[in-house]
Amino acid sequence: MADTIPAPLKGKIAIVTGASRGIGAGIALVLARGGCTHISITYAANKTAAEKTVRAIHDINNTIKTCIIQGDVRDLSFGKMVVEESLKGLGVDHIDIMVSNAALLDVENYPPISDLPFEQWSGMITSEAWAPLELARNAFKVMSSGGRIIMISSGASKLPQGDPIIPYAAAKAALDAVARNLAVMYAPKNITVNSISVGATRTDTLENAFKVMPGFEQKIEALSPLNRIGTVNDVAEIVGFVASPQAGWMTGNSVPANGGALSMAQS
Repeated sequence: MADTIPAPLKGKIAIVTGASRGIGAGIALVLARGGCTHISITYAANKTAAEKTVRAIHDINNTIKTCIIQGDVRDLSFGKMVVEESLKGLGVDHIDIMVSNAALLDVENYPPISDLPFEQWSGMITSEAWAPLELARNAFKVMSSGGRIIMISSGASKLPQGDPIIPYAAAKAALDAVARNLAVMYAPKNITVNSISVGATRTDTLENAFKVMPGFEQKIEALSPLNRIGTVNDVAEIVGFVASPQAGWMTGNSVPANGGALSMAQS
């Protein structure tokens, strides 16, 4: 008789921001398959898509308690609101896993860096660095030993690409620094903090970027020795591992999820 493999995330309570579609939705489903019993997700505007994610979670296990929260990642109080509403909506008093995924990558709306107004620059920093910090410090208040804080970053923080990626790349570099420093601060409570350096992944957001950056798709595809662009599940499974008890020795890292693209580019 084959041994039964226990769900690594059995009984865990998770929040995933920006989980109405794309990578965030994929992460929520991996956490559900891993055994999480409570999952809160956020969306910016597309409630229908968020409800679709929840239905997919319940298709995996209809006993999972879920909560859907609407919020704008550019709102300075986004992090505090999400944690408070998640606790209330899930009917719990603590969080085990905090995945900060909600992001802005509307590069089609960004001018060249020579013409970039401060408002767009600061908006990107707010959504990509301030919001994850605010989420982390509010989640920390209600996390027990063994908690996981995971911030979705990007290989753009390390791989120079020029216009119009500069504001996004700079904000993600700030996010990586936030994760490294919080890892030191939260270690005494045995809470790990890592960022995930995501490479090119086929999502609606990336397809929009390809439209305004001729040749970018072929360039990025060729960077990986696997000669392809990643899938949502490629990234989500890595996040699922970092969220698991087996990843307790990983903290303060920028974990690659890019098919070797960065290692090839920087070698």
